[in-house]
Amino acid sequence: MIDKKISRLSKTIIILFLLYPLISIKAQAQIVLETDFTNPTNVKQEMRYHLNVFNRITPLNGVKVSKANGNSKICIVRPLGGIASKGKADITKDSYKWDANSKKFYTDFTLLKKQIDGVFNQGLGIHQIVLDNPSWAFQRNEKGELIGDSLKISTYGNAEPPRDYKAWGNYLKDVMAFLVETYGEERMLKTQFDIGREIGTPTHWSGTKAQFFEFYKVSITAIREVLPKAKVGTHFLWGSSNKAWGTDFVKWSKANKVHYDFVGVSFYPFYDKPNRTNFKEVYAKDFAVIKDIPEWDEKAKLEMHEYALIKSLSKAGNSFVNASKAHQNSFIVGLMKMFYENNMQNVFQWGQGTKHELADKALLEMQGNIYYKSKKKGAELSKTSYVDAIFSKDVSKRKYNILAYNYNANPKAAAAAHLKISAKVNIPPGTKVKVRSSIYNEKEDPSPWSKWREITTNGNEKTKSNISFEAELPVFSFLKYEVMLSDSY
Repeated sequence: MIDKKISRLSKTIIILFLLYPLISIKAQAQIVLETDFTNPTNVKQEMRYHLNVFNRITPLNGVKVSKANGNSKICIVRPLGGIASKGKADITKDSYKWDANSKKFYTDFTLLKKQIDGVFNQGLGIHQIVLDNPSWAFQRNEKGELIGDSLKISTYGNAEPPRDYKAWGNYLKDVMAFLVETYGEERMLKTQFDIGREIGTPTHWSGTKAQFFEFYKVSITAIREVLPKAKVGTHFLWGSSNKAWGTDFVKWSKANKVHYDFVGVSFYPFYDKPNRTNFKEVYAKDFAVIKDIPEWDEKAKLEMHEYALIKSLSKAGNSFVNASKAHQNSFIVGLMKMFYENNMQNVFQWGQGTKHELADKALLEMQGNIYYKSKKKGAELSKTSYVDAIFSKDVSKRKYNILAYNYNANPKAAAAAHLKISAKVNIPPGTKVKVRSSIYNEKEDPSPWSKWREITTNGNEKTKSNISFEAELPVFSFLKYEVMLSDSY
């Protein structure tokens, strides 16, 4: 009998010995996310909603945005012509044309007007008009002649620099004069004008870097001759790309006193690549090299003009498959934290905006909040795991919002993150506050809000105390806490 008890005890010790590393790992894996709402140095900015701009290519038949919230805006891409259809030049879409009979160039803004009217008629605004692909006639010289008597056609249409930059400048003056006369100066000053699209990609711009910089200078000079306060900028690839020209553009602009109001970048991260999903690394390599250099104009803004979290990319590089909804929703929370932390603005999306709409809704509810810097302590479960939170204060509603996420570059990851969330607030210890929470993950999609419950703050200071929670946050999910103060505080 004693021998059997010893045997069972031995087995128990062996099992505990084997499980000890796992128990230890879980204990050590707690991640502490915290901020001090009482410290004014943690205040970064008022939170804007950055997910309401949608790209549309030559929208001749109007536009639809299923998630339009009354503030949705459109970025019109390729509105001037230079479009290819089935590998052939579609001259019918051009706004600058060559008349072979009269041997003259002329403008026709009928289709440009149709695109803009189509957006406004849907009750949407226009955030940006992209002055990209020059009409096919710009491949001709001043005599209307083509080199080799044929047009050069790329994947996206006309990627050739205009043969005559002076003619291009005069044409842009006509474009701007038409827009101001048709829609009014006030409306056009609310719209920004982007010179080029994803410059550095040969299929968008086949010329050299120096040629593009000169092209930009000619373009902004022409635009501002008609509309002196027009908002003008351009769009490059991400900073770590082999064809990244953004850093050089900022330095060139500073050296040559050339103005820009914004610089756009593209960002197409593979959902399972650690170097593309680690936000600190991504910001340092792809955006800080443009925005956080001494030559950057502090009055300008850095925008993300093309974005998608992708599962795979076509061989031609012009189409992709999106990552799953669970990945999209958790990732966009981390992406927006990167935006608020580093004062980036506006994500231009393709499609209808349905890839991460649950996270979008949570973020939209926080619009107008004050964003606070926060700290993270403890190690993630793996090198591919990324856990953090957005902390904000809703001054008007006397409410604090905390939006935490758990993303992993390993699609097969299954481990939840054990979180301790802590915040210092300007109320005495022992104060009762109301709290509720809601979680999104692939299974819950999302769970409803919990009932409001009361918790008591703690601490040793007379006028300041701490609010804290602990939670298990599943991988590929996000969690939102709302903390409401009573009217007496």
